[in-house]
Amino acid sequence: MRCASAEQLRRSAALALLVVAGCALPGSDRASSRAAPPPTDCHARVGTDRNAELPGYLLPGANGATVCVPLLLTARRPPPDYKGRDFYVDEYTDARLKARWRWCKTDTACFQRIDAQMQRWLPPNKERATRSTGVVDPSGRIDPDGQVDLRQIRRPAFFAKAPYRESIAEAEPRTYTVEFSAPRDTFERIDLKMQDTINLRGWYIEGAGVDDGKGGRLRALAIMANGGGGQMTAIQHPDEKPYRIDAATGQTIAISFPNATTETMGQRWWRENLQALNAAGFDVLAYDRRGEGISGGFSDTNTLEQGEDVFRVLEQLENGDGMRLLTPAGRLIEGSAAGGRLLAGMKARQIPILLGGYSRGSMSTAWAMTKNFVESCSYDMPVAACSPPKGYTNIKGAILLASFASGAGYVPAAPDLADRNLFLGGMAADHHIAFYPNSATLAGMPRWPAAFFGKGLWDRAESVEGTIAAYDRIRGLKEIVVARGPHSIETWDPDDLRYLQERMVAFAKAAVTGASTVPGGRRWTDLKSLVATTPDRWEPSSRPSGR
Repeated sequence: MRCASAEQLRRSAALALLVVAGCALPGSDRASSRAAPPPTDCHARVGTDRNAELPGYLLPGANGATVCVPLLLTARRPPPDYKGRDFYVDEYTDARLKARWRWCKTDTACFQRIDAQMQRWLPPNKERATRSTGVVDPSGRIDPDGQVDLRQIRRPAFFAKAPYRESIAEAEPRTYTVEFSAPRDTFERIDLKMQDTINLRGWYIEGAGVDDGKGGRLRALAIMANGGGGQMTAIQHPDEKPYRIDAATGQTIAISFPNATTETMGQRWWRENLQALNAAGFDVLAYDRRGEGISGGFSDTNTLEQGEDVFRVLEQLENGDGMRLLTPAGRLIEGSAAGGRLLAGMKARQIPILLGGYSRGSMSTAWAMTKNFVESCSYDMPVAACSPPKGYTNIKGAILLASFASGAGYVPAAPDLADRNLFLGGMAADHHIAFYPNSATLAGMPRWPAAFFGKGLWDRAESVEGTIAAYDRIRGLKEIVVARGPHSIETWDPDDLRYLQERMVAFAKAAVTGASTVPGGRRWTDLKSLVATTPDRWEPSSRPSGR
């Protein structure tokens, strides 16, 4: 039996949607009123990770020539007769996505195709979430689900030695190794009957305070969430490459990790971002998400639960309940004695906070922002219920890198992404895992105080139009930085990485000090002019010949 198209699914489920129960999604305070983007006028091939020809815009290049700059566009558009208030919110709610999944289950071919995808992702997700920390160098290898000696966890000083020589090593005298307690996620509790407690582990790096522009220093905290598969203390050799190019086809082929020299790719770049924020004066907290790296847990994909972990961690930093820390001097402190030791001596609801995340970390960050400013809904439970927002008024904004935060409506037009929303609905409905965000994150963005977006033009996470739609809903401080590259930001041109980091830090400082603008950003007015803000720099495998 042939599986129905996405449009057929939408129409076939329409009647069922009238009676679907679920959380009441807060109305989108302001849908994007931006005009339709200028039509693309060329095509160009990109390498990693698309290996495809994409539409683009002809833009001025070097020496008076023009160049086609490609990008991924949105797969779904509102139909001409659409009468709703906000297509990308109303058509992609939790209830509607689960209703489409229920329809898919009535179609044998559709169900078999999506179920096969879900089975490959269900924990323990060893293929996609290999715990590699300690594989290349046994120092730093721990049993994340056991009783851990925090002294065994790698610290910034580890990365000072050759061949790594990473900038994060400078933070050693200010770094606390931290461990927090958390309950099992919904999949583990309901499907696997696991009821014990897990531990989240990472670093808390104290900062000197952010220059407040008035001759003083403002202590502020950045909580940063790594990307999928990211392990913050894993080794990356500085000469390692994320892919190779097949000589016969010209296609990029991802290199598998761990290998002989590298445990997990991208961690060097990630630690450089942590160091940049700390050098700007921020306290920085980063820990491996549940189910990955040095943190405990069986399941690594419930980003809704990972968003809730942010608030568990903040509470424990204040009261110490379920927390342990290792000081820079090597002293172990736990429980109430650890409570209040960090956060610059402030309460969890006092210290200015920024939440940041890369890729999968952008999903958990978006959920945390939604939980804090809009409402907290249990989309991973058999019957979703909602509670009032957390109400931390000291959370000043979000940093979203390679973001998924614009929700399910802005899936890019690519064959390998066509099933994402059926997968989303099926994982939440049948396996109690809220992985990709539904439209609740987008709907609530007008209530966020500020947001920064870093995006590759052919990022598979969401289309650039989706990032613009998210940006348009933010009423406070905001900025988008784009580059000629893919979802994996660490593959970008080094100058683009430096610029992204500079702008991220400038935004972070402005957000916590109450500035109304971020000076020095590139100006743009529509999709084409945003694409045109990119200098003539390319991710290497996508660089046009002769450039």
